[in-house]
Amino acid sequence: AVTLTLFLVFLTLAAIDPKFCYGISEVHCIQSEQQALLRFKTDLSDPLNRLASWAGDGDCCQWEGVVCNNVTGHVQELNLRSFPPPLLEYFSIEAQYEAAIQSYAQSMFGGKINPSLLDLKHLFYLDLSYNNFGQIPIPEFLGSMKSLRYLNLFGAGFGELIPPQIGNLSNLHYLNLGGFGYNFLSVNNLQWLSSLPLLQVLDLSGVDLSKASDLLQVTNKITSLSELWLSHCSLGSIPPTPNSNFSSVATLDLSFNSFENSLIPSWVFGYQNLVALNLSANGFQGPIPVGLQNMTFLKHLDLSFNNFNSSIPNWLYSFSHLEFLNLRKNLLQGTISSSIRNLTSAISIDFTSNQLDGKVPRSLGNVCNLRELRLSDNKLSQEVSEIVEGLLRCVSYGLEVLEMYDAQLSGHLTEELGQFQNLTKLSLEGNSIWGPIPISKTSSPYETHLNK
Repeated sequence: AVTLTLFLVFLTLAAIDPKFCYGISEVHCIQSEQQALLRFKTDLSDPLNRLASWAGDGDCCQWEGVVCNNVTGHVQELNLRSFPPPLLEYFSIEAQYEAAIQSYAQSMFGGKINPSLLDLKHLFYLDLSYNNFGQIPIPEFLGSMKSLRYLNLFGAGFGELIPPQIGNLSNLHYLNLGGFGYNFLSVNNLQWLSSLPLLQVLDLSGVDLSKASDLLQVTNKITSLSELWLSHCSLGSIPPTPNSNFSSVATLDLSFNSFENSLIPSWVFGYQNLVALNLSANGFQGPIPVGLQNMTFLKHLDLSFNNFNSSIPNWLYSFSHLEFLNLRKNLLQGTISSSIRNLTSAISIDFTSNQLDGKVPRSLGNVCNLRELRLSDNKLSQEVSEIVEGLLRCVSYGLEVLEMYDAQLSGHLTEELGQFQNLTKLSLEGNSIWGPIPISKTSSPYETHLNK
């Protein structure tokens, strides 16, 4: 009986709309939601007319940046982000980069956020990132959009205090209010975060958290949190929280903060299950702390632009999961241990601008996944041919970037360098090296920087 009923329903739907048989039944947007979007558009500035498709007689499900449910027709997603150009290093001519910046500035949305968004009762995804709303406050009414699971206001040009009403969005999985100087936001406390039990990703990069002494107390309660981005937050001194349990956090970014102490805060070592940790540009001093050695799941570790002045600890070479290791711009001394062979997962190693001496161990040639190796601005005092020979094992098949400028290298470039088939960048300037540049017969000529 159930099978017969389903069959009759199928025949009825097919009679009403023949395209149903092919799974392409056309669903139009809800009239009231279309009108809400049009009212929202009236308060936006749109210099390049990116929302030209938003016309009164059109189907809003076909409009730019709008995604509807293909069964009910309700608007579910609104993606109005702008796309900044890549970094300057990707442009061969600086004028091209300036033109790209100007084009980006003209493409940004601005103006105001119309409360008509409240009429989109089924909206769960809202992205207004990389726009310029002229430092207006984040609208408090956003806290009434209870269906939101994804809210991205990164770099959208909002200012003033973050409204605690955001804490009413109890279904949020993703919240990004960061911006590095594009958003000028601050908070007095973070208690409103305690009401977001499903939150997995929290990005407050660039938000002034200097008054938020409850940071650890609050984030410790969000047991679903897996990513915590707190770069450029003026953290200063954050009091530790007793019985902290940060077991769910896999990514932690604390770069570019103004910690009062020159040592890594002890509470950082409570994140035992981290996969990615960024502590760069904090002015930390002394040896690389032994408290980090228990973070054996790390795949990405960035300690660059600090003042660590010890040798590279042997326990660091035992991180077999580590893929990206950045120790650039410190005061690290001593030699690179042959134990570096144990970094079997390493894809990128950056030891640039330290005081490392001695020879590059031949065992580095056993790190078979290595794609980028940067050893510049050290005191290696070694024949360049020795380093090349040491890397001729499995590394030569995948290495794409080799930077060793100002490393006190000497000697003759050998033909063996031509065996690095995937090399795209070779930087050896500022050394006492001579000889023609060998080119692999199986690859395109790579970008080279040698003695001028």
